[in-house]
Amino acid sequence: MNKSRFVRELNLWDASAIVVGCIIGAGIFRVPHAIAQHLQNPLAILLTWVAGGVLSMTGALCYAELAGLFPKTGGDYIYLRETYGSLVSFLFGWTKLFVERTGTIAIIAFVFSEYVSYLVGFPKDYTRAVAVAAIVALTAANMVGLKYGKTIQNIFTTIKVLALAFIIILGLLFLPREIHQGHIFPLVTGERFSFSMIQSAGLALIFVLWTYGGWTEAAYVAEEVENPSRNLPLAIIGGLAGVTLLYILINLVYYLYLSGSEIRETKLVASAVVEKMIGPWGGKLVALFVAFSTFGALNGYILTGGRILYALGEDHALFRKLSTVHVRFHTPFVALVFNGACAVILVLTKTFDQLMEYTTIIISIFFALTGISVMILRHKRPNEFRPYKVWGYPLTPVIFVASTFLFIGNAIATEPGESLFGFVLASFGLILYFVSRQMDKSQVRLEN
Repeated sequence: MNKSRFVRELNLWDASAIVVGCIIGAGIFRVPHAIAQHLQNPLAILLTWVAGGVLSMTGALCYAELAGLFPKTGGDYIYLRETYGSLVSFLFGWTKLFVERTGTIAIIAFVFSEYVSYLVGFPKDYTRAVAVAAIVALTAANMVGLKYGKTIQNIFTTIKVLALAFIIILGLLFLPREIHQGHIFPLVTGERFSFSMIQSAGLALIFVLWTYGGWTEAAYVAEEVENPSRNLPLAIIGGLAGVTLLYILINLVYYLYLSGSEIRETKLVASAVVEKMIGPWGGKLVALFVAFSTFGALNGYILTGGRILYALGEDHALFRKLSTVHVRFHTPFVALVFNGACAVILVLTKTFDQLMEYTTIIISIFFALTGISVMILRHKRPNEFRPYKVWGYPLTPVIFVASTFLFIGNAIATEPGESLFGFVLASFGLILYFVSRQMDKSQVRLEN
């Protein structure tokens, strides 16, 4: 197949669906249990969700400016390359795609398979096979045309948003009897505010920020978005704002129906809440919601993952084949196949948990560097057209970068061994980088 150009098939709604669909996975249905292990005060927990949304928005605003400035396939890979050069962007691409992104796809596929198993009742021995089948099917759908990938994304994003809205509306319409009678108001119960609570909130915030992850995804498909300088910033900011509102409201419903101790004791918080509302079959209904949600997120990460590999292949001889775009389907089909194959290997070997744990800190460093890019590029390229500029500059990028480095510092202090291994894993990319550079030089000599 010869090199071919991408086609701009994504409108504002399509790009927003990628953002929303990738943010909302299984986390919002399960993470509240983990957060309740650190915080007992429901009001403090709600404020932590607000803080997570605000901090994520500071990052989204930075990415919105960069997406408007560089509306190219590859997202933060491109931003890092334009700011720091090819070595930094290569290390990001290596860590993101070959380790962190494929690990994310493997984890989501596994969670999807577990919930399908709960619904259908097939033996646990089949869990990996179903996860692999989901990855293969969605990779194939995205290979044969962006229109298929975006249609799947739009359908499942709509379903998961309606599912959350269903729980929220149902919960607020049918409040527990004791609240109607004015006997209690759960949000003001629990431990008093203190310095130790603030420390606990910091730990809880890690889980919250993980649940908000995914707002960068639309940037990776920039060359396939109509009017990207306008639509990409709107999709990133609008998508995250909508999810933040849903997350705050769904957590409000959780704490109106369950006590803090009940949430700490059950991992399936959403199921427990819906069962209280509509009876025992509510648990099955929520399991169906989670299956739909994870399937949509899986499609989104597969769709965008191939585009990061494409950008890496464009720049580096070692991965040149990955930049091939299908002449008929206009998709980076080689990159999609490679991306899917790596994820399948992780599912079959079940090493994705370790990889994700080891590389989270490294990826966070690249996020911080991307935030700094906004300030560096404002200084280096002050006259370049920016269709969107960060609100509250320079405070907004400073808050994003500072909060990211605080997260990194806390993670290193908590898990120093895993952090060191993550740096070693990422540094392996240095070897690949220099191999690729030599290949580039050899190719130039042959052409001359």
